[in-house]
Amino acid sequence: MLNKRINAQIRSELPHLHAATCLLMTQFINGRHCPKLAHLIVQQLDSLLAHPELEQFPDSRNIYQQLLEHWQKVTALLLEQQAVGQRQSQYH
Repeated sequence: MLNKRINAQIRSELPHLHAATCLLMTQFINGRHCPKLAHLIVQQLDSLLAHPELEQFPDSRNIYQQLLEHWQKVTALLLEQQAVGQRQSQYH
């Protein structure tokens, strides 16, 4: 009985993780371009890739991996831009 409940929880977790990730990406696309949000997206994608049920879906795993790499680059770029902006404001 407990095993069935745990399995049901794990199965329901994956769609929730996916939906939360999509919501974060939508917020970013709609203009909230901040490094913290990009980092949250990276964390969500990490959680998705670590989910045991995802092993059954290699195509999805591949897409999430590509998205993770993309959002890691986006996060790094935003952090770099933020640092440059802070340095420039010190000189004005």
